[in-house]
Amino acid sequence: MAEYESIHGTRVRYLSSDPTLDSSTEGQVWYNSTSGANKALVQIKAWSSGGSLGTSRYDIGGTGTQTAALGAGGYGGSFRNSTEEYNGFSWTAGGNLGTARYGLGMAGTQTAGLGFGGFVPGPPPGPTNSTEEYNGSSWTAGGALNTGREWLSGFGIQTAAIAAGGSPTPNACESYNGSSWTAVNDLNTGRYGLAAGGIQTVGVVFAGTGGSSATEEWDGINWVTSSATLGTGRVQLGGAGTQSAALGFGGRPPPSSGTTATEEYNSNINAFTTPSWASGGNLNTARLRGGGAGTQTAGLMFGGTSPSTNETGDTEEYNGSSWSEQNNLGEVRARLGGAGTQTAGLAFGGSSPGVSLEVDTEEYNGTSWSEGGDMSTGRYDVGGAGTQTAALAIGGFNNTASLTTTEEYGGTSWTSGGALNTARRLIAGAGIQTAALAMGGTPTSTANEGYNGTAWTNLTSKNTGAPSGAGGGTQTSAVCFIQNGNTEEWNGTGWTNNATMATARSYLSGCGTQPAGLGFGGYASGAKNNTEEYTGTDPTVTASTLTTS
Repeated sequence: MAEYESIHGTRVRYLSSDPTLDSSTEGQVWYNSTSGANKALVQIKAWSSGGSLGTSRYDIGGTGTQTAALGAGGYGGSFRNSTEEYNGFSWTAGGNLGTARYGLGMAGTQTAGLGFGGFVPGPPPGPTNSTEEYNGSSWTAGGALNTGREWLSGFGIQTAAIAAGGSPTPNACESYNGSSWTAVNDLNTGRYGLAAGGIQTVGVVFAGTGGSSATEEWDGINWVTSSATLGTGRVQLGGAGTQSAALGFGGRPPPSSGTTATEEYNSNINAFTTPSWASGGNLNTARLRGGGAGTQTAGLMFGGTSPSTNETGDTEEYNGSSWSEQNNLGEVRARLGGAGTQTAGLAFGGSSPGVSLEVDTEEYNGTSWSEGGDMSTGRYDVGGAGTQTAALAIGGFNNTASLTTTEEYGGTSWTSGGALNTARRLIAGAGIQTAALAMGGTPTSTANEGYNGTAWTNLTSKNTGAPSGAGGGTQTSAVCFIQNGNTEEWNGTGWTNNATMATARSYLSGCGTQPAGLGFGGYASGAKNNTEEYTGTDPTVTASTLTTS
């Protein structure tokens, strides 16, 4: 039997513990003398569900990225020239193709796309070699394929693309330079009705003839078969994305006449936890519009409105499984802001019996509440972020209008901070005083802003337009869960829609982080005592143990 060194030219390292696991370790093999196992770091490849197309169809062309894709043409009872654009969550209409057709290949981006080949209606009907270029709103003619074909796939950019497979030449591949096509190496498995993603030198194709679920990766010269397979084998689907983050949508899983199903392909050294909500222990007092602070295993809820619609000062602590009653707030109130931890919490603003615009602040030490410095601006439905000694009060309502007002707490008193760009109330806050996030709210429920300790900056808007319920995390890794049960994760640049809460509700409270959030209380046909625990997307790098057989 050949040894590892004779095959690869290097020896297997002998280590007492695993090395640092990151991209530089990928592909390495070592022996862990402590565990007595040969180990390696390999990429994890898998498919998962995404948002559905607006129009059910098959033979659709696709290109772009996993969060900014383009789907065009296809067949769904008739030839389609319609285009749809994907934002990583949902599909919306774009400009129509110049020629209605199905089975075309596509490459490029959502604003600089390329469509080629396909089948056009008569006379005379049949495969075409025509190419069209998309500028984000309309299509114009490009260079022709060497071999006219339908049901092919493509990837790359408008000036550097690959066309793969198709009928009547299912193994054929061609490369485009922005004006003309040149033949390159064939697919390992000839097929048509497949989809693809990537750039001209690093790509992936998947699915195809016979409802295949197979995947192949392209290295710029050759094709290599991947271990991952689609959850739903299908033919005549659209594709987009990259070799490590691809998107497959639509198509015809036999014997269906068409589907809106979308799947996402990921090839990565990280293992990602599938986001989910699970039931936690119920609050002792059902209520809504309360304040929240802390973490998933050390949470804090205070104030709110009880089932009898009266404000309450009730305080409860969560230990990861159950809630326990604690000393009440000094002043009963609801619609207040919260910040800090379970043993160093902060409550501010809100409304109380006889006082519609509270300015009072209270500090919690893990046992009881004490008076803090008053806010400058009385308000309710105020957002909060930060710690007990460095907090933010964000936006809110003053009985007349939503506010842009921000105040900073230093442990004893409040001072003015930078104004929000968009006036809002019911904001979900995250982060610290010098690096905060103001997520959603009302009336501008998709608004998202970041704070640097001085000023707020508009960031990428949330996907879902509904008032925020609560959230937690940091300025670069946060979670926001809202009144219709939807959950979105923020990675510092964009939003991803994830698991839905079991109980959709409004005016809920929450705390925690992006991979470990907590939602509690709220309103849904009455005050709720439900608690739900969120497990978010949490990438971890894990070495694989090698075995012999």
